[in-house]
Amino acid sequence: MNRRARAAGDTEPPVEIGVATLHTRVESWECDHNKHWNARYFARSFQMAAETVAAIGGCDNRGLGLIETRHLRYHRELFVGAAVEVRSVRISEGEHAGAVAHLLSCEGLLAATALDLPGTGAQGLPAVSPDQVVVAFPRGLVGGTIDEWNGSSPGDFIAETGPVRPTDIDHTGALLFEEIIRRVAFASHIQLAKLGLSADYTNETGIGRMAVESRVRPSGVCKPGALLRAKSRIVSFATKSFATNHRLETHVGELMALVDLQVVTVDLATRKAVAVPNFLQILHR
Repeated sequence: MNRRARAAGDTEPPVEIGVATLHTRVESWECDHNKHWNARYFARSFQMAAETVAAIGGCDNRGLGLIETRHLRYHRELFVGAAVEVRSVRISEGEHAGAVAHLLSCEGLLAATALDLPGTGAQGLPAVSPDQVVVAFPRGLVGGTIDEWNGSSPGDFIAETGPVRPTDIDHTGALLFEEIIRRVAFASHIQLAKLGLSADYTNETGIGRMAVESRVRPSGVCKPGALLRAKSRIVSFATKSFATNHRLETHVGELMALVDLQVVTVDLATRKAVAVPNFLQILHR
């Protein structure tokens, strides 16, 4: 977003720290209904950077198998034509010691961050102290995902995301990281539309929503032809944001990924966060 989505005390690191691990740009067909770069392409960029980090560190490229958890935070919107650079560092000490932090920027301004655990290939990166990259650390999504779903809570929803194609799978047989993000985004979008946060509501009020933070824990290989569904629920609310959990799995219950999202409701004219609509908050009263 064209705003800073960070906690009090967070400071942006200089974007030139670390090692360059990806250069790309925002293409027009990669922008979504909010007219900014879709989250799946931030996700793709971080995965490509992680695979580069593995090579720098002398590790095999295990694709999605390089990570157990990736925590993403979105700090600024990016628009068509933006020149994108990802730089990566190793965290030297503290709670996240050994993890890799990726800093995605455009023209000197930080746009998004990712924290990869474990830090596969991190030994090949320059080390930085935690306070230099605190902006990449979890903010709203600090608890654990509840890995159970019974469909009994208000707003619970199951989305059929369709069959997996060969192009959705990486060189190791795992679902592409960006494909996890894409399918969960569709599930979340339809879930919220059914609850009233729809295109009509946005057109009438100018209020939409944007993800500001996500946590992804991939699991297992995925065969072409497998049918995937996402089980989604809303788990908590704040004044201007809410959190959702998503379980992406096959029709026979094989887990592909657990995903948590922190979402803000936004005035699309000012691009500033506004209060979550009452019709959503009432679900948890």
